[in-house]
Order: sequence, then C-alpha cells, then structure tokens
Amino acid sequence: MQENDNSPGMAPGLLNSVMEVMMDKQPRCKKCGRRLKSPLSIAIGMGPKCAGIKSNSGRSVHVRSKPSSRTTYSDKPLAQMQVPLFTGELQKKGLSKRELFRRRREERRRLFETRLPFQCGLVLPARKPLVYIPLEDGSWREEYSGRVISHERLQQYLMRFRFI
Repeated sequence: MQENDNSPGMAPGLLNSVMEVMMDKQPRCKKCGRRLKSPLSIAIGMGPKCAGIKSNSGRSVHVRSKPSSRTTYSDKPLAQMQVPLFTGELQKKGLSKRELFRRRREERRRLFETRLPFQCGLVLPARKPLVYIPLEDGSWREEYSGRVISHERLQQYLMRFRFI
C-alpha cells in the first residue's frame, strides 16, 4: 500500500486544491453552515450554539491573536486579493445632526429659489413624501393633495417652520 500525505480515497493534488478553495471563502460553521465572525468561533470551527458554549456569567470569551504576516493561508500578497471599492477620500468624521439639517435646509432653499420641485417632509398618516412642484403662473402645487399655494404663502410657511 502506498503512503502519501493525502487523505485516503483522494487523488494526489486534489486535497490541496480543495483546501485552497476552502481557505478563500469566509469561515463557516461545520455543523449548520452559518458564517463565523468571532475569532473564537473561527478557531473552533463552529458557532457558540453549535459548539454548546454557554456563558453563565454573561461575559464574552476573548481570544488574543498575534499579528501575522498574512502569508499563512496564501502566498498571494494582500493587495492582489482585495480590490478597493471606493477610491476617493473618505471623511474622517461623520457629519453631526445639526450639519446634516443645515445642508438639507440649504438644498431646499436653493431648489425653492430656482423653482425646482423639492421634498419638504412626509404626510404622516400615509407616510408619503410631501413634494412641492412649481407651476407656470408662479404658484406651487402640493403633489400629495393637489392643493395649489402661492409663492409668498409657501415661502412664509417654509421660513416659519425652518424648512428653508
């Protein structure tokens, strides 16, 4: 009987190709097939429910891992494996609620002054967008109800409730 490092019943080289395919995919539970996210679950090969791990104290188990050179599973450099999805500059910090509100208000003001359709909010019972559409005679039509309102009256309303 021949001795080789492949498992019995597999052709030579087949085990290596199977392992390469498995290492490229995201780690999955051996029992149920769900994606594994926790380093402990990945190390065990099963999720906490399938492995029967119960946390009596309510504290989670932490796994320490050493930084690696990323050549353990593949001899390809990391730059070849991952393609960046976004090539532009990312904002360092997200915008505050106040800044988002100010930008939306400025956009509505710009659309109102250039006489372009704009959304002002939602009609609550139906949760439909409240959109104002300019008419040729200088007034505006509310899209949801079809009500026509003069330019001055709409401007007063929008300024009173700080929409523009």
